[in-house]
Amino acid sequence: MTDKLINYLAIDYGEKRIGLAVGNSVNRIATPLKTISNLSPEITCKEILSEIEEWSIHRIIIGKSEIYSEQRINKKIDQFRNILKKNQNLDIIFYNEDYTSNAAQAILALQRKSGRKKKVNKE
Repeated sequence: MTDKLINYLAIDYGEKRIGLAVGNSVNRIATPLKTISNLSPEITCKEILSEIEEWSIHRIIIGKSEIYSEQRINKKIDQFRNILKKNQNLDIIFYNEDYTSNAAQAILALQRKSGRKKKVNKE
């Protein structure tokens, strides 16, 4: 019996930049794809829709904090999801990303102790 291949697009929404990663249900590994500038909802959605088509995406996952649900960024994420949903007919799932920044900072701290330079290119 083989698992049905489902391609995912993961979105890390930011007010200045949006990170994209792709993965699938078989290998269960997300690979960073690209970072796009968040210039306007229309331009951003157009770029994302292009990636959806190119990678044959079946589902979209958007990171969103649950602890700070009333933060301004969460309202923008909701608006972004609604605009994206209007332009395509895929499932869009929110993923609780609470504490992921803390985990990333801990990993960076370990890497710095091992000699990694402090400056990180967010692009």
